[in-house]
Amino acid sequence: MQSHLFQTTSSHRTPLLLASSKLATLRTPRLLNCRVILRSYYVDVVPVEPLKLPPGHRTLLPLINSCNNLVLPPQPWVAQTHLSIGTRTPEGDVVEKENVLPFVLSHAQREIPLGFIRPQVAAALEEDHQKHLVSGSASPWDLKYTKEHPKQLKSAAFAAWVNEGGKFTRTMHMERLVYDWRKHNMFPEVLKAWSDEAYPVYTHPPKEPVGLQDPIAFAIERAALPLFGLVNFGALLIAYVRDPSSGRSMLWIPRRSLMKRQWPGKLDVTVGGGMGLGDTAIDTVIRESAEEALLDDDYVKKFIRPVGVLPFPNRSPKGWILPGMYYLFDLPLPANGIVTPKINALDGEVDKFELLDAQDVLKYLLEGQFKPSSALAIIDFLIRHGYITEDTDPRYLDVCQLLKTDIHLPVAWRLNP
Repeated sequence: MQSHLFQTTSSHRTPLLLASSKLATLRTPRLLNCRVILRSYYVDVVPVEPLKLPPGHRTLLPLINSCNNLVLPPQPWVAQTHLSIGTRTPEGDVVEKENVLPFVLSHAQREIPLGFIRPQVAAALEEDHQKHLVSGSASPWDLKYTKEHPKQLKSAAFAAWVNEGGKFTRTMHMERLVYDWRKHNMFPEVLKAWSDEAYPVYTHPPKEPVGLQDPIAFAIERAALPLFGLVNFGALLIAYVRDPSSGRSMLWIPRRSLMKRQWPGKLDVTVGGGMGLGDTAIDTVIRESAEEALLDDDYVKKFIRPVGVLPFPNRSPKGWILPGMYYLFDLPLPANGIVTPKINALDGEVDKFELLDAQDVLKYLLEGQFKPSSALAIIDFLIRHGYITEDTDPRYLDVCQLLKTDIHLPVAWRLNP
């Protein structure tokens, strides 16, 4: 049986660096007056003047801490009896610790977790497992308990017979499970965001290429991702205008509709969207550019610039595990205003677009006006374009390091062509 989650897949959905050295004493007096400053990510634009942090702010690090706030168990995960997660505070402390269970593909081999399960989800999974056993049917789950406490669940995996069926069989059982939870009003604070969108969950790539291992482990309803701590993938685009004489950037920033279920009224990146099953990052961002901002497809395809990825280890205020991985794109727009983002009244995602100076954007960031993942994408933009540097932020290295922290969970990959 092939799950409808896979049947929904469609094309629509689915130079040089001069490092400062501590050996300054080796510089000649002439070199001391010839400091080279490379401020721009792109070599074809005028270097910019770094931004000044607003009064009352010494560093962007507290903002990074509060956005990338999910603290996962230290590795190696398989060597630990008890695993716990926590929430990082703006000051860098870890609070609200909670025991979690690793969710793996199989217990038959040493597996790195696909995600992590909170106690209430583990209990619900155990209940589903028992229902199958009581009814005399084979359970799709392989639950592993500790030797010291036979009733204490240690980890969860798919049963061997399910894994033999591959991604379609896994998808079918995940689909049945989360539909049943929704039907019985379980985890309503999570499943109320039900979207009928299939999202991919990836396996960890093999260390050595063996056969035709499928990168996709299974598909799952988008709203259910936090129940298993699975990675959510998306694409974010920042459209900007650069003054040709000063080189100063102005960013097109939307304010989210007050009717949005998540982060209503918050500032956002110009365009963003989740990547459903079968989607690519570029397809996603082009589609969302047309739907959310009415940007011309041909212009976007010609001038869009892929600029990397953004890990987003986030934990919700209610403790749900929300790891994300977002592809980032820049889109320079002409200074004469002939191409601008516009509100799509039929889409209803955005209340308004504003063209904001980079200094104002920084101010709004530190005031907490941006959606968290978008705040990180904007900071990444400001760093890449030379607006945030080691001269302006005393915790610059910590900011850069935490901004691109590794979530260690499986991300998208593909077989060699």
